[in-house]
Amino acid sequence: MISFLLKGGVVLLPILILSIAALAIIIERSIKYTTMRENAPDLGRHIIAHLKEREIDEVEQELEARYSPEALVLYAGFKVRNGTLENIDRQMESQALRCTAELEKNIPHLSSIANLATLLGLLGTVTGMIISFMNMQTSGISDPAVLAGGISQALITTAAGLSVAIPSLLFYNLFNQAVNRAISRMEIAAAELTSFFSGEKH
Repeated sequence: MISFLLKGGVVLLPILILSIAALAIIIERSIKYTTMRENAPDLGRHIIAHLKEREIDEVEQELEARYSPEALVLYAGFKVRNGTLENIDRQMESQALRCTAELEKNIPHLSSIANLATLLGLLGTVTGMIISFMNMQTSGISDPAVLAGGISQALITTAAGLSVAIPSLLFYNLFNQAVNRAISRMEIAAAELTSFFSGEKH
């Protein structure tokens, strides 16, 4: 492993650091999304069904026990259920924004890591080829062995950069899709609760 790093040159060190950062973000976000996952397929309708049965205490206890974004949004609106519809909407919107910010945390860094790793791999390719031609110019002969060191460095850094960039970009897109789905579920749940309270207040 050490010999592999030495062959890759100094450019391989920042690529290695980026790979550790990307792995840390992927693990942290995966754990976060797993703990915030909502098991109920349609939480809004589920809660409203209880509200229609006047099971107020049961609804409050159930929402308090859940940690999904839609549950937090519903709970924010439920706590001010005796206020105006505007206040209920405002509370749920505020909570939705907080949840969205938490869901999006660190995700943009994966895109930056993917771009940086690709560029660093390209830089390693260019420097490796420069070293190869300089060695050939110094030796004055076209011996393939003279070119091997620089070409090896170029290929290693290119492969390393792509090995970091590809999974980083993959998880960046996967996490963005997860965030968009969570936002849609929050919006649907909030709209359903607002609609129910609107009917109750008229």
